[in-house]
Amino acid sequence: MRNLQTTLVTALKADAGLSALIGANRIFDAAPKALRPPYIVIGRHDADLRDAQETQLTTHLIDWHIWLSGPHRCDGLNIAEQLCSVLFSVETLDGGATLVQSRNMRTESAITPRNGWTRILVQTQFKLDISTV
Repeated sequence: MRNLQTTLVTALKADAGLSALIGANRIFDAAPKALRPPYIVIGRHDADLRDAQETQLTTHLIDWHIWLSGPHRCDGLNIAEQLCSVLFSVETLDGGATLVQSRNMRTESAITPRNGWTRILVQTQFKLDISTV
């Protein structure tokens, strides 16, 4: 899990297009308390291991929460599009794993009533194959 997440976050942080939309170094494991959006938080990362005779297939679900201060749903969806573009361009991982599939499971948007901020949830799925031979 750590290897995949590190690879993805590194790709996101290196992307000039995403940095132009949210700023540099604005991707976090937990929501920062004193920082106003925009930023992206990894909300959840689940992995499911499937063993076969010669391979191990793991399916990873990762929730990415895009936060914007104010009701900016269109801006958030633009950020989501760039986020997916970067995530799905990743082809290689360290440690012998092969990325066999990546896709967007769903995208949802909401304006929070408490503070009026926009939250876009992008749920992604990645399937990795690790040969055991």
